[in-house]
Amino acid sequence: MSGSGDLASMARGGTLNLVGAAVTGISQFGLVLLVATLHSAELSGAFFAATSVFIILGALCELGCDVGLLRWVPGHLALGRTRDAARCVDAALVPVAAVSLLCAAALFAAAPAVAGAVDGGQTGQTASMLRVLALFLPVAAAANVLLAATRAHGRMRPTVLVERIGRPVAQIGGVALTLFLGDDPTLLTLMWALPYLPALAGAAWWYGGMRRASPPQAEPAAPLRALAAEYWRFTALRALARVCQTALQRADIVMVAALASPRDAAVYTVASRFVVFGQLGTQAVQQVMQPVVSRRLALGDRAGAHETFTVATVWTVLLTWPVYVTTATAAALYLSLFAEEYHAAGLVPVLVLSLAMMFATAAGPVDTMLLMSGRSGLSLLNTAAALVIDVALGLVLIPNFGVTGAAVNWAVSIVVRNVLSFAQVRASTGMTPLSPGLAWAVGATALSFGAPLLALRAAGAPLPLLYAGLAACAAVYVILLWKIRERVSLTALSALLRRRARRAASPVVEEV
Repeated sequence: MSGSGDLASMARGGTLNLVGAAVTGISQFGLVLLVATLHSAELSGAFFAATSVFIILGALCELGCDVGLLRWVPGHLALGRTRDAARCVDAALVPVAAVSLLCAAALFAAAPAVAGAVDGGQTGQTASMLRVLALFLPVAAAANVLLAATRAHGRMRPTVLVERIGRPVAQIGGVALTLFLGDDPTLLTLMWALPYLPALAGAAWWYGGMRRASPPQAEPAAPLRALAAEYWRFTALRALARVCQTALQRADIVMVAALASPRDAAVYTVASRFVVFGQLGTQAVQQVMQPVVSRRLALGDRAGAHETFTVATVWTVLLTWPVYVTTATAAALYLSLFAEEYHAAGLVPVLVLSLAMMFATAAGPVDTMLLMSGRSGLSLLNTAAALVIDVALGLVLIPNFGVTGAAVNWAVSIVVRNVLSFAQVRASTGMTPLSPGLAWAVGATALSFGAPLLALRAAGAPLPLLYAGLAACAAVYVILLWKIRERVSLTALSALLRRRARRAASPVVEEV
């Protein structure tokens, strides 16, 4: 596939993934808003801490297979080794099943001790929540691995429909039902976890169809032992990095609950939840970027891989900076959606995390480049270093500064990780995310959102006027992007939209 073809493929997959990311972001934000509204801050904090433990353990159970499969399967498929690609998935699923069952049993048995460490026995409900969640660990791990396998085949639709739309919407619907079924914490947790079951069924059905539809491999298949050894040499390191990465995103909630209180954990969750909107936009681009970069590197096309890297960085900034610039310049807009008790304590954390995420996204998908170029050891080193900094600073800052301290230690760890990854990608591959398109993307978002909102805040504009100003900023941004579409590599997307318009009148066969 040509470079322009790869960009069109990324635009197609990224557009679909972006729709799913938007639904996921809205659903996750709605979930936090719903739980914080329906329940006390203490119970909400315990729930957020328990689900954070579940997500961290889920990352452990996946053993890094989300990246391992995206590293190896596209390369096998590009070389016509379809049987080897299928056996890579088999080599991933068996250890994941074994580890997830062991983790589930351990969490179920140790739930009271874990709950005591998390909330100090303040709510008395965390243990029952953890036991419910333990039952769904193997289900969630298997579903995520199978969805990664479909992405490795270049198909984003299963991930979007199952993981991005189906499960988050079902979770918020289940939590909403507790308003009528009762406010028991165990029931709340069960309704949040149940959607993982249909997610697993959907992922298995989709991957099974792709596997059966794959053409036979012309050359003899590689020995399973050799394939598994090659796969796990890369992925084993990624398993640890995946846990560290998830812990970086979720451990602070657990630490705030343990070192401060469940109520502070609820405040911190509310103050940091806006990050999800940007992270999902980043993932929407990176998930379609990964197989393209893997294929390009497998074929020895370093120029094509570099172009994909720089374009992905530009698109990431275009998607995420409107969120982060808005929260950095007008945090009160975001916090006004929640109850008054969350407002004052959340202002500084929102500002700190907004600035950190702006830096991280402008640095580009540097960790993805390390992984797709086979340097999972460096990725692990960076993520582990960031986690150590996060935990060490948290132990000092959270007891003294509460949610503000948690935001500072997370922000520092984010910056350290991205600086290390940036330097390593440049040293090992000679590639950087810097490009004229990136400068245009940064300037467009700062001009459209930052300057007007800062001016409104300086003038003491009330909230209704800030909301009106934000809508005007978004309109200006869309117009500006259209004017500079060639400079920020949006021509691939506009060409895709034109092709779809021409085909609208004729039947289209959808890919599975």
